[in-house]
Amino acid sequence: MAALNHTPSDTSTFMLMGIPGLEAAHVWISIPFSMLYMISLLGNFMVLFVVGKEQTLHQPMYLLICMLALTDIGTSTSIVPKALCIFWLNLKGITMCACLIQMFLLHTVTAVHSAILVTMAFDRYIAICNPLRYATAITNVRIAKLGLVGLIRAILFVLPLPLLLTRLPFCANRSSLHTYCDHMAVLKMSCGDTTFNGFYGLVVSFIIIGSDLMLIALSYGLIIRAVLRISSKTAHQKALNTCTAHICVILISYTLFLFTALTYHFGQGIAPHVHIFLANLNFLVPPMLNPIIYGVKTKELRDKMSKHTCKSIDNLMAAFNLTPSAPSTFILMGIPGLEAAHIWISIPFSMFYIMGLLGNFTVLFVVGKEPTLQKPMYLLLCMLALTDIGTSTSIMPKTFLIFWFDLKGITVGGCLTQVFFTHAISIMHSAVLVTMAYDRYIAICNPLRYATIVTNVRIAKLGLLGLLRAVLFVLPLPLILSRLPFCANHIIPHTYCEHMAVAKMSCGDITVNRTYGLVVAFVVLVLDLSLIAMSYGLIIRAVLRISSKEAHQKAFNTCTAHICVMMMSYPPGLFSNLTQRFGQGIAPPVHIILSNLYFLIPSMLNPVIYGVKTKELREKMGKYTCRR
Repeated sequence: MAALNHTPSDTSTFMLMGIPGLEAAHVWISIPFSMLYMISLLGNFMVLFVVGKEQTLHQPMYLLICMLALTDIGTSTSIVPKALCIFWLNLKGITMCACLIQMFLLHTVTAVHSAILVTMAFDRYIAICNPLRYATAITNVRIAKLGLVGLIRAILFVLPLPLLLTRLPFCANRSSLHTYCDHMAVLKMSCGDTTFNGFYGLVVSFIIIGSDLMLIALSYGLIIRAVLRISSKTAHQKALNTCTAHICVILISYTLFLFTALTYHFGQGIAPHVHIFLANLNFLVPPMLNPIIYGVKTKELRDKMSKHTCKSIDNLMAAFNLTPSAPSTFILMGIPGLEAAHIWISIPFSMFYIMGLLGNFTVLFVVGKEPTLQKPMYLLLCMLALTDIGTSTSIMPKTFLIFWFDLKGITVGGCLTQVFFTHAISIMHSAVLVTMAYDRYIAICNPLRYATIVTNVRIAKLGLLGLLRAVLFVLPLPLILSRLPFCANHIIPHTYCEHMAVAKMSCGDITVNRTYGLVVAFVVLVLDLSLIAMSYGLIIRAVLRISSKEAHQKAFNTCTAHICVMMMSYPPGLFSNLTQRFGQGIAPPVHIILSNLYFLIPSMLNPVIYGVKTKELREKMGKYTCRR
């Protein structure tokens, strides 16, 4: 007990255990959690900044959006910092005072958030049902007063919760199976009678959420009645379109909240880690999506946000003498012809990217933690995972900036750096696949000498040789590009800086660039594919000499994962390279989407393939992800 700070003398410390059953995966769970938190902070602070700067947006509707942004920042910030301390640093202790403060702030801000959604429904009701009186009925002062009423209501209802908890006796084991201090989670640690506390918490939830949902339903009932009285279908559509963003926010907010609240009170059959995971998402997903929804659906806000983001880029570039008038800025257009669908295209792209990062970091973590996996084959898997992370990360962050925030500008230096890294890591990836083929050749054709020939040191040396080859081959590409004269129109119809896409913007002779790029691609691919083909030719010859069919099957099974990875890596790479140079008949959107998928799909699937096909790795990964 003393070791866990659960001694009776330590009367003021609780332990937040995080997500029970998934302790080994805390670091990996923190990756999407921290990404969602950072995106929500960025989006909500951008809304506050834009509305604060733009006089034309100092209107009741945008004041409500700012109030919503403040509550979104408040809800996520009240829990995420402590959750990340648990996930990253294993800092599980929290004083009773801090726990009660966190609980008070969390429930108060949630209640205020609900009050703002009610006020937004009232705003939409007046705008549609009584538009002539809207300017007099809905003013900034009235909205501020309604916001203050919502805050006072939240404090009056929530303040008794921590006060009642302070009067309860707590058990010696003060461990809460959660990432934050929720009222019911703290209540379950008490050794006393918690009937009144539980009843009061349930009544508060019912009154606040019940009354708010009734008022919202009443507002929309009156809105629908007023809209149905209008004969024009165009007017119907226009009126309902003004409510779309608010309805989306309501559905996202209340659905998750109601599920979390009800499962905590009545969901004894639900696994704790499922409930806790969803409870955290309840405070992360709505704050992330709300500014995106209002930014996409509210034209005036969207235009002003685009204006300020572009202005910020211009100011930043001017500070570094990188103004658009200077020949040092390129514009990445994303996917030409599909600009309106950028937001939707970003959804599968971001899912593939996050899954790729999660899978590859899991491989690195498991191999690093397990001494039994620190062998040449698993060292090669780690090198493959690093190249997968490098290839996707060299292009996707900038792609998401284009898709989400319309940040299309990139300096020449940044563009040439991206050209270098994407091509260098791709060549390094190919070198790792060649080394894997060599590893399989020795393992099958010379198994008795495998331990002496293929060692960690030798694999590291081969990896370093592959890196040096990649740098020496690729370094001339950005150097040659930097000497070209570029036209006034610095627009690249792509999501990232690809060598030939940049070269095609030049007004000069790009024969050297075209030839050198083709020679490098040809030499690397032909050399690597030849070495791989030779390795597998020798493997097949050695296997066919064995009379046992079971030995045939076993030998080929050890190569299955490597063959699958090669089939996913080389054909898309060859297609992307050849179409960039000779594929004039292929529609640009098709080529660009396939180019991006070439950097995303293999990175996502490679750890899955090796995790499924390699028994020892699969078992160790299962141990760390499923250990309780």
